[in-house]
Amino acid sequence: MWLPTPVYKALPTAYAAIGLAFILGVLYAGPDAPLASFYLGMGAVSILASITVSIWRSKHKNSRTKVDTDESPTD
Repeated sequence: MWLPTPVYKALPTAYAAIGLAFILGVLYAGPDAPLASFYLGMGAVSILASITVSIWRSKHKNSRTKVDTDESPTD
């Protein structure tokens, strides 16, 4: 699955923002809220996903290759 470049580059930031929103939601609702531990866990997973994707992209920046797409001319 191919994503447009702006969307692809913004994914780690979006993951971090979603994680922060979950954690801030727990702080707003209070730790006694019914799903507070679930939301806190989802926030942590989202932030860890953001960090993981950023590290993976920085390590594999030069090893990416362009794959032929349907838009390439055929003989």
